[in-house]
Amino acid sequence: MDIEQSRQEFARLQKKITSINHVLDLLFFDAETAAPASAARNRISTLEVINDDLFNLKFGEKTTELVEHLREHESELSIEERRSLNLLKREEERTKRVSKEEYIAYQNLLASAQEAWHRANEESDYEYFRPYLERIFETARGFASNAGFEANAYDYCLEFHEPGSTTKMYDVVFDGVKREIVPMLREIMKRPPVDDSCLKGDYSVAKQEELAKYLMEILGLDMTKVGLSTSEHPFTKRMGSHFDERITTRYSRKDFTFSLYTILFGCGYALTEMGQGDEVAYTLADGSASFGIMEAQTRLYENAFGRSKPFIKYIYPKLKQLFPTSIRDSSPEDLYLAVNKVSAGPIRMGSDELTNNIHVLIRYEMEKALMNKDLSFKELPDAWAEKYKECLGVEVKDHAHGVLQDMLWADAAIGYFPTAVLGNVYSALILKRMVEDINPEECIIKGDFASINNWNREHVWKHIGLYDSPTVMEKFVGVSSIDINPYAQYLRYKYSEIYKI
Repeated sequence: MDIEQSRQEFARLQKKITSINHVLDLLFFDAETAAPASAARNRISTLEVINDDLFNLKFGEKTTELVEHLREHESELSIEERRSLNLLKREEERTKRVSKEEYIAYQNLLASAQEAWHRANEESDYEYFRPYLERIFETARGFASNAGFEANAYDYCLEFHEPGSTTKMYDVVFDGVKREIVPMLREIMKRPPVDDSCLKGDYSVAKQEELAKYLMEILGLDMTKVGLSTSEHPFTKRMGSHFDERITTRYSRKDFTFSLYTILFGCGYALTEMGQGDEVAYTLADGSASFGIMEAQTRLYENAFGRSKPFIKYIYPKLKQLFPTSIRDSSPEDLYLAVNKVSAGPIRMGSDELTNNIHVLIRYEMEKALMNKDLSFKELPDAWAEKYKECLGVEVKDHAHGVLQDMLWADAAIGYFPTAVLGNVYSALILKRMVEDINPEECIIKGDFASINNWNREHVWKHIGLYDSPTVMEKFVGVSSIDINPYAQYLRYKYSEIYKI
């Protein structure tokens, strides 16, 4: 087969893989948003067939020969082809010596674990979920060993979500959290609390949905390509390609800000993926292999922009229009202070901008200990509660408010949590670079999100499918090292003003 035929065959292979992934995405989305509670058995049966075909496509002898042939001719390939080729090779390296039966069994385990988590969370029954959790971590350790990560199995998980990352790298990041952010929280907790009574009210779900669509539109999402749904655990997901993005949220009648900020988080995610060039569609390069850069963009839109004075002032008239009784006589300044209130609590989802980092710190330390067998699963709930008391000063009243609150372990997203703090660090570095070219505050005051989006598109979005985070940061943002100081300075400047510290 000559190189041109090989390229055409590789394009057909990618189209098949992305099409199967589309089906898997739809099944996952349905499970989280609409599927009845007992539908998991039906879904697992379907997944078993689909994952059998997917494994053969990705790692079969014919594909291996094609990949090796193309790698011998990389100089003749486009940048999109080279990236897709390297991503497939990377995945093959991660799953080498894993049999098809083991691969499919693991996928079935995750489908069962997701259903088990929902029941365990609802009933606050850790012991019901513990066998699934143990098997997920045990399987991850086995995969790590097969891939050559015997010395530190957790690095295998970290590297999957942020290529090139290691425990050593994240230890430096989280030492910064302990050094800079934990003491900041303690200072704030000594100050009088921010009055957030202006947020208390009865907020119509229909009006909150109207607000969600308004936010998606003003931030510049193409609403013909973005869907909005609800789920217990809000998420944003690409469905097969960046031409179809789905954002989910959860509405609270008592507090509209939970849905507001999960929507802004989702907007950052969807904007970033949709900002890629269409030439990557239906290739393995469609989407980012690095979660850190994705988290950076979500944190920009959710926090740096969404919790800023200009943004609150800009959306204030819409809030008054939608919630005239609940918002009452509050001012934009009142709302700004309220949405930036620091409140140490047991729940990560919906936590404030500062303590969210500490929630993630705790999960990082738990994951590292579990993967390296320094902590048993029987001991996990007590260790979790102890860390919450030590770092956040809060009591964990039950498992649903403790170790069972996050679904991500049921989805085998071990190593994902740390990317949230890495994303915060990256977001401050990106913002620092952005203000050299444009004035984001002035843009927001004018409702000019197009200028912000255009800057992000040129410096970040159109590169995320083709490069890992460090390369995007160095080559297109101009940052060559991870430095937590700009992020810590951003937090200290903001909260020093709010809490007079």
